[in-house]
Amino acid sequence: ICFLTLICLLLSAASSQAGYQVIFTPRFSVTPEYTDNLFSSNEDEEQEYITVISPGFTVQILEKTRGATLSYDLGYSCYDSSPEFNTLRHNSQLSGWIRFTRHTRLEFQNRFVLTEESVTKLEESETEDEVVKPEKQYVAEKETVRKTKEYYYTNDADIAFTHQFGESDVFNMKYAYGILENEDPTIEDRTTHNPAADVTYWIMPKQLSMTAGASYTRDEFSSTEEDPSYWEESVNPHMGLSYWFKPDEFGIETEISYTSGEYLSKSDMLKHWYESINPSLSLVYKYVPYHLELEGNLSHTIGRFSDPSDDFDNWNGSVSLSKKFTKKIEGFVRYAHAIMDFKGNNENYSIYDPSVGITYTVAEDTPLSLSVGYFVRDRQTSPDEAAMSVNGDIGKTWPVGRYGSISFKTSSGYDEDYFGAEKMGFGVYYEADFTAKYAFYKDIIGDVSGSYKKDKFKDLEITRDDETKEIGAGLSFQKKWGTIRFDYTYRTLDSTLSENDYEENRIRWQIMLSPSRPIRLFQ
Repeated sequence: ICFLTLICLLLSAASSQAGYQVIFTPRFSVTPEYTDNLFSSNEDEEQEYITVISPGFTVQILEKTRGATLSYDLGYSCYDSSPEFNTLRHNSQLSGWIRFTRHTRLEFQNRFVLTEESVTKLEESETEDEVVKPEKQYVAEKETVRKTKEYYYTNDADIAFTHQFGESDVFNMKYAYGILENEDPTIEDRTTHNPAADVTYWIMPKQLSMTAGASYTRDEFSSTEEDPSYWEESVNPHMGLSYWFKPDEFGIETEISYTSGEYLSKSDMLKHWYESINPSLSLVYKYVPYHLELEGNLSHTIGRFSDPSDDFDNWNGSVSLSKKFTKKIEGFVRYAHAIMDFKGNNENYSIYDPSVGITYTVAEDTPLSLSVGYFVRDRQTSPDEAAMSVNGDIGKTWPVGRYGSISFKTSSGYDEDYFGAEKMGFGVYYEADFTAKYAFYKDIIGDVSGSYKKDKFKDLEITRDDETKEIGAGLSFQKKWGTIRFDYTYRTLDSTLSENDYEENRIRWQIMLSPSRPIRLFQ
């Protein structure tokens, strides 16, 4: 209702003023597809041919101080061997913005998807936000493999308000809302609410600043045939101060955050609570003549729970030294150390984590970075654990010659997750993504992509060790009247739960008709 009201106000305001324009782009596609594992099964692999017929459109309404975009695609999926799965699909996205003044802006968006596709749905084990837990390095995910063709829908909406009241003074306010509803009774539904606000204010310009904010998160999960309904909520206020003794050269930053959470456990149907206090301190020193930068960080997390045996104190510290060798090349070394002190029967440990890396800036907005490290988890009684970490990011899309481009990103390391209804404990993760494109001729473009993801959590009662791999290739023919595309995807999941294991080959070709130029209406 909120978003429909906003779009109506936006349209009525635009229609009453001169200077607005409407851009309309229709499209129509036919997409035959072949899969050799329709139900993502590791036993009964069933082949199927599916044809999706999909008309759609995108309409934009633009004016100097506001704008909106509505995109909608209606699809009808036709199954060759199993017509009982034939389904109408809906995919719509509404986004818009209103600029009240030069420094005040409102943005909103809403995405709705209804489909029966038996794809793997990645769902975060808990809602994370930079405001909620800025110290988190990585968010573990829970995979739900859909074994049926019953439809489900998701609706994700958010509205954000930004007001800049000084050169670097900013106030932000945001509300996000999400729904997941499944026709399949074996998969739990979910509703998420996440309001948040924060402010940055420079008391003394370029020298003394203050930040403050708070967020609230509530997740509600419906009951299934196996598990009852449950919920989880948390509130997180935080505040920080930074002072630069010498602007942009020598400064200190402090922050303290508090988290209070409560959840209804689906295992015992009892309420549990947790809270944490997390003070932190950072020191930055830049020695300009030699292009050196020294940074040190120290944080302390105090975790307290309804079950005192879970209480802990966690200390994290790091120091890094970087040097600019040229305007484009910068190298750095870093050492991080963590100490986990449990108050109950859990095993204490320390983490030693050195790393070294390099950053190469090709252009102002195209950095290329790569770091390599090796961390050791020194456990009190159990055998130590060690692993290599590789982190790389080439920023945006990297041009290769005149006709090609490549993008690549990889990250790995360890994660400590001890809060919430589905806390994972200590874990090791690896993930990587790459995409390469090349224009063979003016109208023919080829592409190759791949991804790899691995989560391993050994402190759980049942060790979790999930590995997902995907690789694909495609070829597109682009003409004035539309696009013809052929692509192939191979995906495999090796899960701790053997019933979730599967591999799939998918071949797809698509013909999309769309005018070379959108239809423009001016007022």
